[in-house]
Amino acid sequence: MKRLFFALWPEQTARQQCEAIIAKLNSTGKPVTAANLHVTLLFLGHLPSEQQAAITRDAARIPASLTSLTFDHLSFWKKPAVQCLTTDSVDQNIALLNENLAAIAKRHGIVIDDRPFTPHVTLMKKARSAIDIAFNPIIWHSDGFCLVESCPGTDGVDYRILKHWPSIKPLTPKQENKHALFKTEY
Repeated sequence: MKRLFFALWPEQTARQQCEAIIAKLNSTGKPVTAANLHVTLLFLGHLPSEQQAAITRDAARIPASLTSLTFDHLSFWKKPAVQCLTTDSVDQNIALLNENLAAIAKRHGIVIDDRPFTPHVTLMKKARSAIDIAFNPIIWHSDGFCLVESCPGTDGVDYRILKHWPSIKPLTPKQENKHALFKTEY
């Protein structure tokens, strides 16, 4: 079984900006490697190959429009002990993508977290306390979404993209209404 999640992967500029913030955090915890930076859309957990095939097939039917998130806050989450980038405004297309992916997971019997979707980028794990540093907001452009496997590595985990679904051009209001109904098919 593979440990899987859906995610948004950064373009090079956003990755470099995140790396610069990680460098400013010094040794306040365990830094996330640049190759592992991402925005989790939906955590799936350990899945057998049959479920993976089913969700991969169904995810291919979801249209992902070009989107962006502006990460302008550095947040400390005590319980998971992480420093992460957060935002107060969530692109509606990303929220809809999250809802559609959750509907697919539920349809295939995957138990998912019922907490509200909170886009974030984890920069530091095992963080000990909040750090306040100045940084310019990071614009995270999405060129689609991915199915990712979390693989144990020598220094923690490595994330491997198994499948990438590219974005389509921005949706028109008529298309948005059509895709808002998509999730009800599940």
